[in-house]
Amino acid sequence: MRVAAYIRVSTDEQVEQGNSLSEQEERLKAYCVSMVWDEPVIFSDDGVSAKNTKRPLLRKMIKRIENREFDLVLTTKIDRLGRNLLDLLQMVNFFKEYDCDYASSTEKFDTSTSVGRMTLQLLGTFAEFERERTSERVKDNMISLAKNTNKALGIACYGYCIKDGMYAINEDEAKHVRYMFELAEQGHGHRMIAKLLNESGSTTRKGKMWDQVNVKRLISNEMLSGVMIYNKRENKNGKTVMRDKSKWITNEDNHPAIIPLEKFEKIQLIFKARSRSHKHADNESYLLTGLVKCKHCGGNMKGSTARYQRTSGNYAYFRYICSSYVLGYGCKHHAFHRDPFEKHIIDEIEKAYYTSEKNLNLKIAMTVTDEDEKEDLKRQLTRIDKRIQKQIEAYENDLISANDLKVASSRVDGERILLYEKLEKLEKKKGDVQGVKSNIKKLLGDVTGTDRLKAKKALALLIEKIVVEDGELVDITWR
Repeated sequence: MRVAAYIRVSTDEQVEQGNSLSEQEERLKAYCVSMVWDEPVIFSDDGVSAKNTKRPLLRKMIKRIENREFDLVLTTKIDRLGRNLLDLLQMVNFFKEYDCDYASSTEKFDTSTSVGRMTLQLLGTFAEFERERTSERVKDNMISLAKNTNKALGIACYGYCIKDGMYAINEDEAKHVRYMFELAEQGHGHRMIAKLLNESGSTTRKGKMWDQVNVKRLISNEMLSGVMIYNKRENKNGKTVMRDKSKWITNEDNHPAIIPLEKFEKIQLIFKARSRSHKHADNESYLLTGLVKCKHCGGNMKGSTARYQRTSGNYAYFRYICSSYVLGYGCKHHAFHRDPFEKHIIDEIEKAYYTSEKNLNLKIAMTVTDEDEKEDLKRQLTRIDKRIQKQIEAYENDLISANDLKVASSRVDGERILLYEKLEKLEKKKGDVQGVKSNIKKLLGDVTGTDRLKAKKALALLIEKIVVEDGELVDITWR
């Protein structure tokens, strides 16, 4: 019996202590021994909730089940696999498609029998009921607090901090907020406000430069006027959406205001009047939108059209320009003309098509599986760093000896080296040149045709990323 043992914990505290994971692993290995099964392959998701199936190691296990590598999935309890009944039933049905059963070591059932399948549905129903009841109790409690208290129920925005459970003004940040609103009253737009804030030495809470996006987000936040709105958004199918305004809980004078409410509302009207009434509709104007990246800052090179009227006629200039510069990040001003650059990229595609595979040296994007493995390796490196930091703290607090620290450090260094070697090998993995050439063959007609919208869609299917430096092509990452 080829067994995939899935273990999971849902909190950071459990991950750091490691007790729950190791206990689950020990139980499942002992269970397999008692059943005279092969030693199980362990898939461990640490610090991950079971509210959905978006879990790294669960996904990896599912891919191996698709390859028919296992006969049984084993967990200590049903809620380790999932707390959502629909997810549970779908997963079990999926396992069956690939001749793989499911069993729980402590709840004494498996899905190879009709009784086991019935038990699964009953236990899954109670697991989902427990999760939803807990969620309802927390939500009801938070709504009661929002209606009856002035307590801080969320993260304090820039300009505020939380003291004794209440929002309080952070004067070091609030002075920049007031300056922001003064600039808005003077008629400056979001981009110019970001530029002037950066020139004054102000930075965001994370120490980054201001741009028009975070200026716009902050300057429209009603918290700055002492108003707190709770229950404004909700999660639907993994997406955050706005609730109907009738469900909002609004508390005026909830906390000290940095900007008086009257002034705050005045600024909102100013920006509403400034907003453009329409957007560009000619999407095919720039074939490489979203593909071209600036090497200096990593930002997108966006399309920029300039139109001029002269006595001799009307003229239009089409260029790609660094979006970070446009947003006020501070990246150097550099741009290049659209037509020669787009022609150069199409020439590169034709060159790749007519060059033999053995003479092609293409940079190819990682597959989804490789990306998952890369992220998993990075997570393991982060956990190793946390472990050694805990050992250092234990040594500083005289909880372990210098020799214990040396042994632990040596072991961790060995693990770290192996992980870095795997990561480096993965990043150097050669892509499928034949697959790229096959894609080019299918789409070359669209790329070189006269229909620019078709050409744009084809380019997006062929190319993952184009990196440029001062208008010169650095490299192309192919899909």
